[in-house]
Amino acid sequence: MKKFRPILGISLLVQSVTFFILCIINAEKKKGLAAIFGLFGTIGGAAGAALLYTEYKERKFMFDEDEDFFDEFDEFIDDFDDIDGDDVTEDEILCTFEGNDAE
Repeated sequence: MKKFRPILGISLLVQSVTFFILCIINAEKKKGLAAIFGLFGTIGGAAGAALLYTEYKERKFMFDEDEDFFDEFDEFIDDFDDIDGDDVTEDEILCTFEGNDAE
């Protein structure tokens, strides 16, 4: 549901813009239809904005809460900084399979 929420929010905002354009087009001749398009545009825009705002707040809260995750990741990287490149030989890096011909 988390990946679906921003997509739905953006599509509702695009749909509301389309409804507002249709409202403007039909404003002179068909006032009742223009009012319905305006109403649906307002409802869709509010719903899309609410979905995007909710997603923004949850993601912001998630990254504020998981600052210790980044500290643990930095410690993990620091462990690899201690490794000296001279200790590793070419035989340890190269991995060949003898006797395995693909032909």
